[in-house]
Amino acid sequence: MDDELHHLDTELRAIQLYANEAPRLQPIRLGIDKMFLRAHQWASTSAPAPIARPPSPPRRAAIFPLPKPMEGDRQTSPLGGLFEFPELIPHVLEWFEHPRDLAVLCRVSKGFNGVARKKLYQNIWVRPWEENCHFKLVLLLETLSNNAELCKLVRKLDVRFFPLATRGGERYTLDDQVERAFSYMTNLEHLVWTRDKSLTPALVERMSELPGLRSLEISGHSYRYYDAKLLGSMPHLEDLRVMMPDSAFRDVLVDVVKRLDARRTGGLRGLGIICRTSPLIDDAMLKAMAPHLRQLRRLTLWGCTRVTKAGVFALLQESENLEELSIDALPHSGLLDMSQAPEMPFLHTYSLSISAPHRTPLLLTTDDLPLLPPAPHLTTLLLTLSGSRAHLPYGGVPHLVSQADWSQIARLSLINLVVSAPQLDSILHASPGMEELYISVNGKTTLFDSESLRCTGSGASEASEARARQGATGATGGKVESGTTGLRILHVNAPEKWGPTPDDLAELAKGIETLREVGSGNRVYEVHRREGGEVELSRWSRTWTPGYFQVWRG
Repeated sequence: MDDELHHLDTELRAIQLYANEAPRLQPIRLGIDKMFLRAHQWASTSAPAPIARPPSPPRRAAIFPLPKPMEGDRQTSPLGGLFEFPELIPHVLEWFEHPRDLAVLCRVSKGFNGVARKKLYQNIWVRPWEENCHFKLVLLLETLSNNAELCKLVRKLDVRFFPLATRGGERYTLDDQVERAFSYMTNLEHLVWTRDKSLTPALVERMSELPGLRSLEISGHSYRYYDAKLLGSMPHLEDLRVMMPDSAFRDVLVDVVKRLDARRTGGLRGLGIICRTSPLIDDAMLKAMAPHLRQLRRLTLWGCTRVTKAGVFALLQESENLEELSIDALPHSGLLDMSQAPEMPFLHTYSLSISAPHRTPLLLTTDDLPLLPPAPHLTTLLLTLSGSRAHLPYGGVPHLVSQADWSQIARLSLINLVVSAPQLDSILHASPGMEELYISVNGKTTLFDSESLRCTGSGASEASEARARQGATGATGGKVESGTTGLRILHVNAPEKWGPTPDDLAELAKGIETLREVGSGNRVYEVHRREGGEVELSRWSRTWTPGYFQVWRG
């Protein structure tokens, strides 16, 4: 075969063409041999070469024509009239909350810049889980320290981490920038600075001089870092929340409370002491502080192992106007039974963490459930079983319902207390005004078997569909209502393997028309409703913390 191709190639190379117009006949080589060889190579290729296509043009945003100029002497566009009414700008910017959107709006015009910048710097934070969070914090502090006019716009500053690895001159520069920025924040009202070992004496001194500071959440590790006595000199401090106080802070806490109470404006309205497991705070301290906390509205005591019923009751006896109470019920504290507590006529929020009993298997009884304090206006109940997970016992719902007016309950959280479908129906039947519900279940079937949630979608069992059509009777003995009327937030805790999927959550949202936020585990979704009843879920995009992470406690 190769000999035949070589012979054919020789014959094709010999073909020539003579031009008649040339003065002398010159042979013109046609190159047919090369054309034939190229065709033979193409034919012998096993796979055809890909077709080369031109690149697609980049997609461009649609450009809408502007209105024609106004007729007459004033040849301007009608769109320019928007900026003639500056009072409309705040209403336009009211719908923007994300910092990146506000940063873009600052470049629209001077009018937009003034309002958007004020909103952009009003509440400042950098989340620890954000990408390059340390770099962002350093740039933020540098910007604030060099722009006093921006510092005056800050109303709330939230710092929960700090680049402690910074050493030498960089650390001194960073500390100087922080102190200089605080000296400019004359309008700061709320401050969160909880990173351990990040505070300095000069910084806390700057904090104590802030004229408008009303709320402070601070790291309690003060030994060799700052003088905790300075907190007692803050002129307008109303809420004090201490994270992990050490012995140095403990020694001056009573004196700080006394000094704050001696002000013309009165003492604290909110006090929170957060520990893991610490014996530093005891009943004697609570009794010493009680006479100076008569104006207290909010009280939080977590992880204080030496606090018992005696100390808490002494404090509640003085704080007659208490509105929010959050405590841990350790086994020896006696705080599981709050039925004999002083009456709290203004209490609307009660949060209790229950220690799991030491028994195997862990089966709860009604004796393990709390007795609620006398609070006729209770609207929020948050119960957490710490350290374990167990089923809410049979009769647990009637046990809780009988202690309060559940027609007023609008926010309920049962974390690590697993409920069944009949118990869920009983809860919703007893509280028709429920708006926020955070529950723990064994699987998504609990949700689809609940007639009160009207879950008859693709995930519902045939039995539950039949009960829904026939109007089944709930665990309370009465006929279950045809659905929840005002539920806005529903968050479900379940094992990942058996928990609801995003499609299941969308099915739930489709059946509950008032639902605006839904979640499972650590996933939180916003509910968007389209025309025709279509429901779409999107991951949480708001700048504030979802409700689940405000009630969850480990």
